Parts: sequence; structure tokens; C-alpha cells
Amino acid sequence: MLGAVAVNKFALSQRDDAEFTWMPWYLWLLVTILLILVCWLLLLYAARNIEKSKFTVKEFERSDKEVLAFLLTYLLPFLASDKLEFSGEWITGAYILLVIFLSVSHADAVHFNPVMGLLGYHFYSVKDGDGVPYLLISKDTLRRPDSELSVVRLTNCIYLQAGK
Repeated sequence: MLGAVAVNKFALSQRDDAEFTWMPWYLWLLVTILLILVCWLLLLYAARNIEKSKFTVKEFERSDKEVLAFLLTYLLPFLASDKLEFSGEWITGAYILLVIFLSVSHADAVHFNPVMGLLGYHFYSVKDGDGVPYLLISKDTLRRPDSELSVVRLTNCIYLQAGK
């Protein structure tokens, strides 16, 4: 969402009647990049340092389908702007199209996060041998049931695949 704020601030700063904003667009972009980096580093840390266990996937289903909620969240800064005009602000339109493209292209699966999708992660609703449902975050594409995975437990019902 901060990326959307940065793009919106940039587009507004290019106008002739641009007003002073309390934080320039490039600082919003810097914070966005730093938060993406923190997300990536936390996932790497968890995969490497939390105790690993074996998890046998009996059933699975892609779980990246709730794109609309994320689209609204990521585009909210544009909708909230009282000065948003698309005429002459091609960068705003390009950003919106990029977010929609990334969302639609990744939407073949209940959870969706564009940042984690950009980092290559997929979300799966999985069931273990006892039929207990969990959320699995994985860089790999699950192709068949009865797969045994090396995972780390992030919460009571969320696992992160930590290797092959």
C-alpha cells in the first residue's frame, strides 16, 4: 500500500499546482522497499533457524484467490485522493494496471499477498494425515498429494516450507 502512496505522491508532485507534502514520494518508496526486504529476511530467517519437522500433505488446494481485498487495499491511496485525475498522470494508471496484472496473473489459488507473490511464494490450504487443515507457504508448486515436506511452524496453523 505504501508503494501506491509513493506512486500517487510522485504523480501529484509532477503537476504544476503541486502542494507541499509532509513526506516526499521517494521516502514512501524507500519505506516500501525496506518493508519488502524485512518481509523477505524474516521468511529466510524462519526457514533457516526455526526447528524443522516433516509434514505429509494428504490433500492440498491453491489458496491465493482473495485478490479483490488486496486490490482494494493496494489501490486505496488512489481512491482516497481528492486530487486524483488520470488525465496526464500516466504513471498512476501504469501502477494500477501493474497491480491488477500481478493480481490476476497470480490469482489461481483463499490467501493472496502481492509482496510475497513477488518474492515467489504460493499459499496452499493443506490437510495432514488426520484431516487437520493448515496453511502452507511454499516457493515450490505442489503437484501431488502424499508429499512429505520439510517445514517450520510459524503459528498454530501456518507452516512455511523450509526445503525440499
